[in-house]
Amino acid sequence: MIDNLKSTVTSAIFVILILVVLSALVLTPMLSMIILGAIFAYAVKPISSRMEPYLKFKSVTIFLGMIIVIIPLIAILILFINTIVASAPAVIGFVKSLNLSSINSSTIQNFPPIQHYFPTESSSPIVSSAFNSINQGVADILTSVTEYLLGLLKSVPTVLLQLFIFFASTFYFARDGERIWEYIDYIVPDSRKQYFSTLINETDRVLKSIFYGHFVTATITGIVAGIGFALLGYPYALFLGTLTGFFQLMPIIGHWPTIVGLAIYDLIIGNYLRAGEVMSLGVVLSLLDVYIRPKIAGKYADIHPLIFLLGFLCGPLVLGLVGFIIGPLVLGVTYAAVVAYKKENQNNKPEKKIEENI
Repeated sequence: MIDNLKSTVTSAIFVILILVVLSALVLTPMLSMIILGAIFAYAVKPISSRMEPYLKFKSVTIFLGMIIVIIPLIAILILFINTIVASAPAVIGFVKSLNLSSINSSTIQNFPPIQHYFPTESSSPIVSSAFNSINQGVADILTSVTEYLLGLLKSVPTVLLQLFIFFASTFYFARDGERIWEYIDYIVPDSRKQYFSTLINETDRVLKSIFYGHFVTATITGIVAGIGFALLGYPYALFLGTLTGFFQLMPIIGHWPTIVGLAIYDLIIGNYLRAGEVMSLGVVLSLLDVYIRPKIAGKYADIHPLIFLLGFLCGPLVLGLVGFIIGPLVLGVTYAAVVAYKKENQNNKPEKKIEENI
């Protein structure tokens, strides 16, 4: 037994596993950026491969592919920041015009529709409780946003370092990513190579389904929504379209937060016609989603919407902002591993082998 323990502890695989765990602990502060770089490298690689026949140097094609994929995302981020800064005075003025400071449980209770449907004696505790809950919720949200923005300003050096790690990881994974599969192929025993081959193929299908089925659908929805907002006369139509595309990534919820928010705004200012028009635009976007998403995603892998929804919502709770991307992909790869295991077992069934021999 002692000899077996010695041989296990001194084996190359055991030593490698220990060193991999230690390396993961060292890389923990930047591990999310490294994973994110590997994900973007997956999108950069096909673009750079198409440019390789025309350009001599591989590094140049990868750099150009990074520009094509990442620069638009940076431009969208800059657009968000500029739009928020530019629209802040208008939003503050609109909120002041509503005179929210005068709203309390008494004014809500005396509101004619409330008085009509709920008697004063029965509505007082309900209205007071609801108003206090809403007031506390709004205060908590504002406090959280303020603390996040202050923390973001304090962590500018860390953010710059994370961006550097992200760009470097994307570049080197896109250029030398094949070597990782070579090492994996060398380590995996021959008896398990079929499973890992199936796993790689299923992972590729799942990733394509997520990229094309969800991100492309969200992009198309955002573009159509932006055009619709511009035609309806909303200011910052490009920003609103981008925001709609972001919400579209979330199954079930979809583009409706932006649509409903704009409709409520129109109702408050008395523009009832445009409120109806923007809700109609929401219906059109829903029909577009119902048609496009299965059409694109169905070509690769049929992933249950709950998998993507859980990854999209729970990922940020664990990994922060990058969790919006990493969360769905982690659950998607897990789904691919289960599918690969299922296919391997189906192929190894005795009746399957008998049919093949016949």
